[in-house]
Amino acid sequence: MEMTREIMFEQFGKIKSKDEKVKYLIDLKEMKQKTPHVFRNIKINITQFNNLIREYSSLVPFSAMKREIAEREEREKRLEMLKRKD
Repeated sequence: MEMTREIMFEQFGKIKSKDEKVKYLIDLKEMKQKTPHVFRNIKINITQFNNLIREYSSLVPFSAMKREIAEREEREKRLEMLKRKD
């Protein structure tokens, strides 16, 4: 059986707890390592699985990324306001 993005997203969406999501991601990573042909049509590598596992294992998943995005948007907004004043 071949894994598709739709199947992965659907199964992941059904999972409620962070611990179960981490376990699911670890299982997918191991499956990718053992049987890479199953993931032939999905562009995801082991490093990306590791990053997802690390994020979902953290206390608040993706909080650092969300903070960085908010800070960047704030900087861009300030620069835009400075350009308008000139």
